[in-house]
Amino acid sequence: MIGKLLSLIPLFALINTADSLRDCSDSNTLCLVGGPDGVQYMGDVKIGGRPVCDHHWGLPDGHVVCRELGFAKAKKVFEKSKFGTGNTNYIIRDAYCNGTEKRLLDCGQKAPKKTCPGGRAAGVQCYTMDYFNILNNSCYEGDVAYNLGKSNADIQNIDSANACQKLCQDCTTCNYFTYQLTSKTCSLLSGKKETVARDTVSGPKSCKNPSASPVRACNSAGVVCLLQGGSPDEGNVYVGGRPVSQVTWDVQNARVVCRELGYVDVLEIYRSSHFGKVAGPEMIKYSCYGTETSLTHCSSSIGRYSDYEGAGVKCHNNTAALLPQACHAPNKICLWGGAGDHEGNVYFQGKPICDDGWNSANAHIVCTSLGFQEALQATTGSEFGMVPYDFSDIDFDCHGDEEHLKNCIFSEAKGKCKYDKHRGAGVRCNYASKSISVLLTVINIVAPTMFIITLVIGLVYICKTQKKLSHITNDTKELRRAVSKQYHKSSSDYI
Repeated sequence: MIGKLLSLIPLFALINTADSLRDCSDSNTLCLVGGPDGVQYMGDVKIGGRPVCDHHWGLPDGHVVCRELGFAKAKKVFEKSKFGTGNTNYIIRDAYCNGTEKRLLDCGQKAPKKTCPGGRAAGVQCYTMDYFNILNNSCYEGDVAYNLGKSNADIQNIDSANACQKLCQDCTTCNYFTYQLTSKTCSLLSGKKETVARDTVSGPKSCKNPSASPVRACNSAGVVCLLQGGSPDEGNVYVGGRPVSQVTWDVQNARVVCRELGYVDVLEIYRSSHFGKVAGPEMIKYSCYGTETSLTHCSSSIGRYSDYEGAGVKCHNNTAALLPQACHAPNKICLWGGAGDHEGNVYFQGKPICDDGWNSANAHIVCTSLGFQEALQATTGSEFGMVPYDFSDIDFDCHGDEEHLKNCIFSEAKGKCKYDKHRGAGVRCNYASKSISVLLTVINIVAPTMFIITLVIGLVYICKTQKKLSHITNDTKELRRAVSKQYHKSSSDYI
């Protein structure tokens, strides 16, 4: 009976209770510290108050940590003391988990090749929900809200994340959705700026269906596969059953992999066998231009590397976020990812603009070029969602009085945003100003026309009135003559 009652308690409630009972000072007790607002599902990893070094820290290690704490699995792992741990009294210097262990202390430990300095604590973010029941679609994200507070519509009493996604598909202005588990609220969104939010599920308008893809013969020569990831669109990269080395691994190589597998583009590139140790030591090293249709078309060589030197990738599985083709036209400016046409990341000729040196003068010219009267804000850091890796090769320097962005001083981009999808420049334009501007334009066009029409009508009226007055005057003269004639006749008769 007790077991039946416990099954009715939400998973996160049990986890909160467990958090409050953990004695983090105990030498064998694992805790996450430093997370926002003291949450226990995210933070630097400590056992008995001592941190874990981030050498070779990856998702398999994170999964063990999260399951030890009562969570389903790890969502992300972090390095370099993401949550502020500074001391060097590490309890583990090189974790060696395969992902199946019950405790982090049960994992093997390799003798570190170098010391672990301060500021290198390992961290993790865990899923706080029943991952396997709720995130049954590989393109959903748990504990993440998109465009928080900027929804196009919030719909109450929706039963599931799947139902929320279906509503997004029925809405022409929706590109993404966020579903709140506790309130059963479905938010329909244009952009996907991510915010950590407990007990939420977010995703794109549509997902690539893994079951519709043919099964890949990963051990066959030349066949590219992503393995060990949590979904079909991510994992360590293998070709013909052999892992790909992280040496020379970059976004161009990853782009070829993702497009070969049918995805839109790259979201993240990984090194250090991010999704778990690979089957070395023989690995393939590739060097691509990024335009090849297959990884096997790139130059390559075989070498011997550590099983923690595998290359990985997370591919972009949502086609709904693709920029419209019209945005690629010469000198064309587009705002993309915002809640309307008045805001978004800035694209010039189809490519995002780097936020290095982005300022209010540049933002103002973007807004006026699009018909708005002013900019409210110049944004940086891909405020309206991640941008593609291939940035515009132009840096703009506007004074604020140019007629169009193309008239600003420009120079060859310095490459400071290269391969960083979180460095897109954006704007928020004054939406009301465009309405006023349109109204003034209409008035400027209509007013002269109406004046001319009114003048013509007035002249016609005056002419007709004068003609009538002329007739009246003539009639009056005739009447006067008749009266005068009659008067003189009467007078003669009287005499």
